Amino acid sequence: MKNFAQTLASAALVLVVAATSAFAQPKVEIKGGDTFDWGTVNDVSKPLAGQVEIKNVGDKDLLIYQTKPACGCTSDALDKGTLKPGETTMLRFSVNVGSTTGQLLKSITVTTNAAPDSVKVVFLKANIQRLLTVDPQFISFYPLWIGKESATTAKIKNNSKEPVKVLEFTVNNGLTVGKKAPFTIPANGEVDIPIKVVGPAQAGPFYGTVLAKTDNKVYPLLEIRAYGDIKPAPTPAPASSPAMLPTGGGQ
Repeated sequence: MKNFAQTLASAALVLVVAATSAFAQPKVEIKGGDTFDWGTVNDVSKPLAGQVEIKNVGDKDLLIYQTKPACGCTSDALDKGTLKPGETTMLRFSVNVGSTTGQLLKSITVTTNAAPDSVKVVFLKANIQRLLTVDPQFISFYPLWIGKESATTAKIKNNSKEPVKVLEFTVNNGLTVGKKAPFTIPANGEVDIPIKVVGPAQAGPFYGTVLAKTDNKVYPLLEIRAYGDIKPAPTPAPASSPAMLPTGGGQ
């Protein structure tokens, strides 16, 4: 009888251990929440950099299979991909802002063995407020006829609290700038930049660039991109001849 009781106790213990093991699960926690926010950013001379801490708050080893940025402008690196219960790792990332102005939103997808919550998305946010901007950054020449002049205007805006000097312009593909450098843009001010081009001799797409060199260390170069569709100049319609009156004698 004693042996039978001991056997039952051992079987019960095995069942408890098996049940506990069956329900053991890894669990992912992104410390500080799923969104990393840089806030307002003025300096875009280098990529934005940041990191978040990932923790295994479950009771089984967490395996991080993959971290995948949503676009090529975002890069990431993970310190380690296996976390025991209670362990943490750092997910480091950077975002190339490019020409973005205003709200920026990127993401990194983290895939793990923490079923059913095996996919986590880390959102990266920033409000890009450039101290110097070009408006518009892409200018269009329309219509653009072969041998005919076309003109438009862009603005350089100084959103900072200090004056900025535009030192010189560099252009290509026949573009000309109607504003002579150097000149100063006052704090919180703007200056019109007239830009012209004579339609090249060959029909087809047109692309050009205006570079403005400034004395601002964060924004040493401002770029204005131009485009258009070159077409042959329309042929003038022939002058109409006076209507011919009928000839002949009277009654």
